Amino acid sequence: MKIESLDVQKAQLDLQEQTRRDDVYNQMLEINRLLGEVAVFPSLLWAWTFDVIKDIYDNNKEIAEYNDYVIAEGTELKQIFDKFWDDVDSLGINMDLGGEIIEEVIRDWMIDNDFLVVLDDDGWLNERNEPDWNVLDD
Repeated sequence: MKIESLDVQKAQLDLQEQTRRDDVYNQMLEINRLLGEVAVFPSLLWAWTFDVIKDIYDNNKEIAEYNDYVIAEGTELKQIFDKFWDDVDSLGINMDLGGEIIEEVIRDWMIDNDFLVVLDDDGWLNERNEPDWNVLDD
């Protein structure tokens, strides 16, 4: 078995990083092209807020020990998007807000619109939604 020199290993790592950089560059060009085709402005803010909504939706579909919230039973991502479309101007979201603030605004908005249900500390859902759910088994 031949052991490669450190220079060869470094060259291979540099090539991998260059390839990764070039792949990311090409992906960013494609994303930029697609964002330019989105029929809303600013499209980057819309992509960002939709990513936050989708992340909250995807990560809170089921009751789990690590979740403080759960998506209300029967709620579809499209329903959330449609309501967001109607309400977005009243939310005050803009590019000057930080990511944590945007996520907090969206999470609060999802709770206020009953898309996201807050779990109590003991794992039970709040009273309004309790009959529709089972409790997480310990």
